[in-house]
Amino acid sequence: MIEERDIDSMIKASLYFHELFKKTILATPPAEVVTKTQMDILLTLYADGPMSMSALSSHVNIAPEQATRAIKNLRERGLVESDRDEENRRVVIARLSEKGTLLLDDHTRELHANLQASLEGLTDEEVAQLAETARTATRLLEKTGFRHVVTDPKIRK
Repeated sequence: MIEERDIDSMIKASLYFHELFKKTILATPPAEVVTKTQMDILLTLYADGPMSMSALSSHVNIAPEQATRAIKNLRERGLVESDRDEENRRVVIARLSEKGTLLLDDHTRELHANLQASLEGLTDEEVAQLAETARTATRLLEKTGFRHVVTDPKIRK
């Protein structure tokens, strides 16, 4: 049984992380992206590379029809390209276009700058502590089955 004090600490920490999220990620959404689903798709393709529409819809946790509509919109904007798989013509493979990659490269740099600015008041040691805490929280939450769209937030693999 989890003690009340520990639950309160976890809730408080998640609220602080939510505020940090709002100051960094939500502060500068890419101008080209309108919906959360579109952003999830772009980030997934950015982190994991080209994938089939069925894999993409599963990864982003949306219905295949939603993924198809979102990809169509992103393709019309020049952010995504899609082609039929050479081996199985029924399978459509989605990938970021050069424009989409450049957009997310810029967005990632902005996120890094926003995070740097948000943590300016901390010492190097405190930043290292916070980073280690974030890695630990991520590892433990993944064990419980929590998922996030972007599995690897590094700049391009």
